[in-house]
Amino acid sequence: MSDSLPLITLVKAKEVDDRPNLGERHLGLEQTLSMLCSFLSLDDFLQFLRSDIFVGFSRTSEPWIQFELGLYTNHTKTLQLIPEQRHLTLVDEAMTGAIEDGIWRGEADERMETVLARWVQTVANEAQ
Repeated sequence: MSDSLPLITLVKAKEVDDRPNLGERHLGLEQTLSMLCSFLSLDDFLQFLRSDIFVGFSRTSEPWIQFELGLYTNHTKTLQLIPEQRHLTLVDEAMTGAIEDGIWRGEADERMETVLARWVQTVANEAQ
C-alpha cells in the first residue's frame, strides 16, 4: 500500500444537455463519478479517460456532462473537463495562465499530460 497522496480529483459537476440512455454499467460509473474520485498520477487519470467504460459513457455526439478536475491538496483549484465525441475540452475558469486562453482541446495523450502537469505546478505554487 502506498503512502502517497493522490494528485488530482474528478467529480461530476453537472449535466449540460439531455442525458443519453445509459445502460446499467454506465449508470454505475455515473454513480461513482458523482462522488469525489482521486488519482495518484496524471498517467492514472489519462488511462481512465481512455478507458472503454469512460469513453462509452461520456464521449457522445453532443456534450452532455461536465466534470470538475481538482488539485487533491487544494480542492478550490479546479478545471472543467467536458468530454465530446471528437475531443476532450479543459476549461480554466480561474485563468491561471497555465492553459493558453483558458481552453485546451485534445485527447488524453502526452499533450494533455503536459498541459495538466503545467496546470498542477501553477496552482500548487499559488496555493503555497
